[in-house]
Amino acid sequence: MAHAPRNMGSRAGARNRRSVDVEARIVQSGNFEYTSHNDEVTPGGGGRPMLIERMIHQKNVSIDVMDGYDKNVNSTLNHHSIYHLYEYEAQTMFLDSLIPSLFGFYEIQTRFLCCRYVICDIDDWMGRRKSIELLAIRKNGDIYIGSNKNMDGRNDTEENNAAAFGGLNFAKKVTKEIFPSTFRKHHSVVKHWCIENHRFHRKMNVFISSVARAFDSSGNVVELKTVSSNSMGKVQNLSRTKARMWWLRALLSGANRIVYGLRMDNLIVNEILEASIDEFTKGHFRFSEADLFSEVFKIFEKIDRTIIDEESMCLINLEKFEPMKVTLTTSESIRRSPFW
Repeated sequence: MAHAPRNMGSRAGARNRRSVDVEARIVQSGNFEYTSHNDEVTPGGGGRPMLIERMIHQKNVSIDVMDGYDKNVNSTLNHHSIYHLYEYEAQTMFLDSLIPSLFGFYEIQTRFLCCRYVICDIDDWMGRRKSIELLAIRKNGDIYIGSNKNMDGRNDTEENNAAAFGGLNFAKKVTKEIFPSTFRKHHSVVKHWCIENHRFHRKMNVFISSVARAFDSSGNVVELKTVSSNSMGKVQNLSRTKARMWWLRALLSGANRIVYGLRMDNLIVNEILEASIDEFTKGHFRFSEADLFSEVFKIFEKIDRTIIDEESMCLINLEKFEPMKVTLTTSESIRRSPFW
């Protein structure tokens, strides 16, 4: 059974202890893209927002990230959904193009598909003792996993609403799009992660969809953030929690750069800087994904063993200090769609 870590006093050491049992890596040939707008999904890279590179390292810029903000409009609602990933796969059938491994590890036949926030929620459960709820459904033999984004009222405060708007607005002001759109339009990348369990010689394939707010001229994803100018523009001055959040989101989307705006007290960004993802793994923080993906392997394997039949569903509850609880369910009993 998966348990939340209990020795949180030495969190930094526990979180960065490298696991020799599990290794996770992106399969470079397995990169896919789509643009979603409300319930519509358009496969391909045509909707990429391109980073305006000349803005990086410029001082005395003036970007009002709250320009156009309306507190009565919910900006925290993330319209990036596991439904969009399901629809993208239904249109392209990209899973059928994958070639199974012929040697080495036993390959779990089920493929797992989820959005980035599912992995981030598991990381929060491990490191910050946050309770989370996941919902999984088996479709066409594979398993789609969503996360309840309304746990603990995380999306209901005006502060969260304003912060979400500011982040989205900053992204729009430092990129250019072929088709300028509202905040409801998202361009996403799907990264094929291979997780290998060396202890049991088993491996699984996980496909993680991430909203990509910017791409560079070489076609690489660039993670975008804003931060208070109190950080003095140095990533090592970030809190450990915020730094890990930046790093993990970049890692899952395949980004190797994080471009961030320094936000003054008046919410005006006056300077834009960048950091390499290596600064979070080899520098001050020394983050590692090994323990996280070890836990992901356990959770997803348990789900695979629980929902055997086509269209079967289960709820996964991960509480602060309790064993993982997996319960079979149906759309009727939970009164909501499996695609959160």
